Amino acid sequence: MGTFVVRRVLQSIPVFLGILIVCFALLKLAGDPVRVLVPEKAPEWQREKVRRQLGLDRPLVVQLARYGWGVLRGDLGRSYRHHRPVSEMIASGALVTAKLALGAMTIAVALGLFSGLLSAHRPRTLVDYASAAGASVGVSVPAFWLAMLLTLLLGVKLEWLPISDYEPGHLEYLVIPVLTLGLLSTALIARLTRNCVTEALTQDYVRTARAKGLGRLQALLGHAFPNALLPVVTVIGTNLAGLLAGAVLTETACSLPGLGRVTFQAILERDHPVILGSCLFCAVVFVVLNLAVDILYAFLDPRVRQGG
Repeated sequence: MGTFVVRRVLQSIPVFLGILIVCFALLKLAGDPVRVLVPEKAPEWQREKVRRQLGLDRPLVVQLARYGWGVLRGDLGRSYRHHRPVSEMIASGALVTAKLALGAMTIAVALGLFSGLLSAHRPRTLVDYASAAGASVGVSVPAFWLAMLLTLLLGVKLEWLPISDYEPGHLEYLVIPVLTLGLLSTALIARLTRNCVTEALTQDYVRTARAKGLGRLQALLGHAFPNALLPVVTVIGTNLAGLLAGAVLTETACSLPGLGRVTFQAILERDHPVILGSCLFCAVVFVVLNLAVDILYAFLDPRVRQGG
């Protein structure tokens, strides 16, 4: 098991390096940030002075090497617009987004697994049809529309929850975005769980257990569900990574200063250090969670670690 984990960690390193190089190159292709920082009518010597101060007058390879060395030391540079450390800005936004993501995924996993298992246990019944209809609606509804609807209902009409002026430490500000993302993620998990468990119930080992007198519910929970978990775990890990990387539309609609909103604002301001730092943070989140999913795979299915 230790060899499997070490191999997966080593395989993640070139992925991260590749993402660093690609993101750095794409930002350079986007244009010169000095033209945004310095007024258009400013003399050329002033632009050159700013380039030297920011280190943008050096060769691209040198800039990339310096930035990579800074990343290893935890230094993501400073914001061109706000003159703050990028790591500090990302950390403040990621803290809000982490609360949002973990809350939403807790709701999604609990409701999604329960709904999927119930549908698989009672196929072609009213419960199954209702779950399928709810999942179809959940997959189709845009996140920002549901967030605005919940804000209008719970915040404006009923006045149960605050809708603006986020205050750190007050969880009531997170209820609407957590419900929004949690309900939308529930739909996919529920349908996938239902389909995977239903397919597992048709396998020979489940039929054998049923032939020996095991009840349908016991066969579902004890045999079919554990063997149907692998694709469900993949979806949960991918969804969690996406939420931790920042839900831009939901955070914007709910006025949350999360990572998605920080990144979106940096794009509007062409604040290259913040954009690059956010991209790298998202890459780390996806790589780490994919690594965690691979390790969990190895625990759930020994064939995974035996095969590589």
